[in-house]
Amino acid sequence: MRQSLNGLHTILLTTVVMLLAIPSVFAAPAPPQHADIRVLIDISGSMHKNDPNNLRRPALRMIAGLMQPGTRAGVWTFARWVNNLVPVADVDAAWKKRTQSLSNQISSPGQFTNIEEVLDRASSDWEGEPTTHARHLVLLTDGMVDVSKNDADNSASRERVLDTLLPRLQQAQVKVHTIALSERADHALMKQLAGGTGGWYQQVDSAEELQRVFLKVFETAGKPDAVPLQDNRFVVDGSINEATVLVFNEADSPPVVLRSPNGDEFRDSDLTAGIAWFRDQGYNMITIASPDKGEWRLEADLDPDNRVMVVTDLKLQTSEVPTHIAAGEQTHVEAYLTNKDNLVDRQAFLRLLDVRAASINANGTDPLTLNDAGKQGDEKAADGRYGMQFSEPHAQDSLELLLSVDSPTFMREKRFRLAVHELAEVAVDADGQAPIVKVQATTAVLQDGADISAWQQGADGQRQELALESSGDGALTATLNDAQSPVYVRVSGTTRLGNLLERTYGPIALPGAPVPAAPVTAPEVSAPAANEAPPTVAEPPAAAAPEPEPAPAPSVPEPQAEEASSDWVLPAAMFGGFNLLLLIGGGVWFFLRRRRAGASDDLDLDLDLDVAEDTTPASEAGAKQDQSQEDAA
Repeated sequence: MRQSLNGLHTILLTTVVMLLAIPSVFAAPAPPQHADIRVLIDISGSMHKNDPNNLRRPALRMIAGLMQPGTRAGVWTFARWVNNLVPVADVDAAWKKRTQSLSNQISSPGQFTNIEEVLDRASSDWEGEPTTHARHLVLLTDGMVDVSKNDADNSASRERVLDTLLPRLQQAQVKVHTIALSERADHALMKQLAGGTGGWYQQVDSAEELQRVFLKVFETAGKPDAVPLQDNRFVVDGSINEATVLVFNEADSPPVVLRSPNGDEFRDSDLTAGIAWFRDQGYNMITIASPDKGEWRLEADLDPDNRVMVVTDLKLQTSEVPTHIAAGEQTHVEAYLTNKDNLVDRQAFLRLLDVRAASINANGTDPLTLNDAGKQGDEKAADGRYGMQFSEPHAQDSLELLLSVDSPTFMREKRFRLAVHELAEVAVDADGQAPIVKVQATTAVLQDGADISAWQQGADGQRQELALESSGDGALTATLNDAQSPVYVRVSGTTRLGNLLERTYGPIALPGAPVPAAPVTAPEVSAPAANEAPPTVAEPPAAAAPEPEPAPAPSVPEPQAEEASSDWVLPAAMFGGFNLLLLIGGGVWFFLRRRRAGASDDLDLDLDLDVAEDTTPASEAGAKQDQSQEDAA
């Protein structure tokens, strides 16, 4: 009996330890809150032509000036040789000053373009999964992999980038953002590096665009805290410790003027303590330490790329927003506020918030719904986390997702750039000896192993399969059976977000061949390809009606248990003790969780959070409390 009790004691003690460990065992690891950004700049001789005015310098100075506390960063230049221009370090005032000074060394003296070595050296210390800092490489080049005058050496280096370096970067969860500053750059390689790592690819036609491209890549990598700038006005609240205003301007634009809430005017030629003004080619950057609360105004050109980025304790946080998604693919997006790294979930405060999203593209702005009601993409009601399921039905090269929070006393926003892809690019070609179809799977959204099939289908409905073969450049090709029957291609595979998708493309006809009014085989989604008429998008087949649920079987009383033996005592005691400890452990966990949550209620923001009916406009955030509140006090 004593042995049994000792065993029970051991089991119960083990259970207590396990219960107390529940929050840490099952808590999902938090994503890195900061960024490690490494900028790799091409200084090969061809840059004399593509960047004759060395606009790489002000672009680097701009991105350095915008980096926020907690960021780590470094800068490399490369041609034949690789130089670590600015060593990796925590970003502070000294780092920014050093980077802005050393940027003057950027020119175009080198030979060759050693992309392999700069990617290797800049990422050499990244091992395992990132814990504190998300990892980003920003690669700017105008050329191709070029390490010698021997083409075989160049080809071998390019293969090592794709076969050795790319898998290593993927394993270390490094996002590579590529900027191609000429038409002759290796765009296929740049797209593979960016798409294969979840980074952003951008072709830049002119060096004058570099600053704006660097800004948007920085927003993707650094995810800075920002407040809206509307009609050159922005609001500062009591939680903001520093604000940086970025203003783009033309060479002949009048000088920028900044006005504080109390009417003080600031210019780059007449500054007071606490305001730093950096004027460079194409932009002004104004940093304000401990800015006054209230509405600030700019006298400057209105520009959609002007920004106000802030250092604050009250942050708008988001889930990971992918850079690449497939057309029609859904991804979960979540937004929430933290104060001093604690989740804000106080309902009296959250009731004052307007949390929303918008999808912005060349055709305009589409409002989206974020909610904390436990529906329409939100996982749990009233937990302070606002969710939605986001999707975009049509492929687009660039789409901006804007997440924002408005309240009576503060505003926040974050921007994300997305590329929306079809699962594959499909084209027919009749220029050769025989007409062919070419299918290029979109590796930016599809994992390896996608199933791809192609066929032709005549007016009689007969389907003729096509034999797809690898063409050596990652694409699949097949010779057509005839030049009259339209082509269909089906792609089925798992996306990089883990979703199983299938698309059918067609009918695709050769130039001059008739195109049927509607596909004979109804595709899930039809999308245009090169040289084809606009396709018909077939409606998905109606879902089969659910079968009626069988009526519940009549309950049958269980037979009376036979008289139990004396062996039931120990199992019953163990079972009862386990349940009791489960309740106790759950209570302890709930108490600790509420205690932590309670800490987030104490929002030391100089905001009147206890008065839920406070409706002071955000534009009057810096004003004093109204007379009725003073009388009540």
